[in-house]
Amino acid sequence: MATRTAFLAAGFAVAAFGAVQAQEGQVVVYNPAGNAGELLIDAFSEKYPGITVSAINAGVGELFTRIAAERANPRGDVIICASSEAFLANPGLFASYESSELENFSPDVIGEDNTYYGCSMPLQAFIVNTRLLPEDEHPQSWDDLADPRYEGKIILANPSLSGSAYAQLAQILQLHGWDVAEGVMNNARFVTSSQAVFQDVGRGEIEIGVTGEANIKNMLDDGFPVAAIYPSDGTGLRFDASAIIDGGPNRANAELFLDFLNSKEAHEIVASTNRRSVRADVAAPDGLAATADIVTFPYDAALAAQTRDENIRRWDDLFAQ
Repeated sequence: MATRTAFLAAGFAVAAFGAVQAQEGQVVVYNPAGNAGELLIDAFSEKYPGITVSAINAGVGELFTRIAAERANPRGDVIICASSEAFLANPGLFASYESSELENFSPDVIGEDNTYYGCSMPLQAFIVNTRLLPEDEHPQSWDDLADPRYEGKIILANPSLSGSAYAQLAQILQLHGWDVAEGVMNNARFVTSSQAVFQDVGRGEIEIGVTGEANIKNMLDDGFPVAAIYPSDGTGLRFDASAIIDGGPNRANAELFLDFLNSKEAHEIVASTNRRSVRADVAAPDGLAATADIVTFPYDAALAAQTRDENIRRWDDLFAQ
């Protein structure tokens, strides 16, 4: 009995040591989610003060390029809330992991072999400065953005640098094809940062942009003269996701961080930033249109991922002209 007790005590000690180890050290987080990502990092740090979190903030395109370049010697551990298209276009970069929160997610927002887990639904909408553009002149559809009357009045992010901007291009292509996409390009100026889109419209530097609905709601909450317009021809039902980088230097803490990102607590933080959570047990943010009232279409994220290189090459050629 004494031997068995000693054995069990040793086992408990090893288990406890493992748990302590998982709550010490560091974790390196790649954050394309802006303020939402920063809030999640702060909440994790408060919950696990023994773990030092190092964050790299950049756009989805830049971070995925970095992860691919570091594949032989990964420097990061986790990526937060990146577009699902980016994951589908970059297989093999992320680790399979059965999160403790797995049962709280629809299979539709989990990657093959549990390689990523849904975060939020960044529905795309038009942001319009209401001081610069009267209501009867607001664009109502994606193909409206190609109308010559909007020439010089639209700002968009570069789809080769921004995951959300590529999703916008992919939605236009899936709904209307390249003729409309070219028309939109002819009317727009392009910037490297997706944040510059809604910020420039809010400040009155340009009339129209396309961005995630959460960014528009944040601008409204801050008193900017903007309106959100959901395209009448449909906005794609899409999501972003979080994942563990395969071969990252701090695997135990990466698992702990991803479990936290998948928790109801974390998704309520996501919702507090005006993003729609993919978890059914987390309510939609106050003040956003009900999902049922928004015209959507079955956006094909896999097709968008498969054709990304081809689409970006064509976009680059047109942009150069």
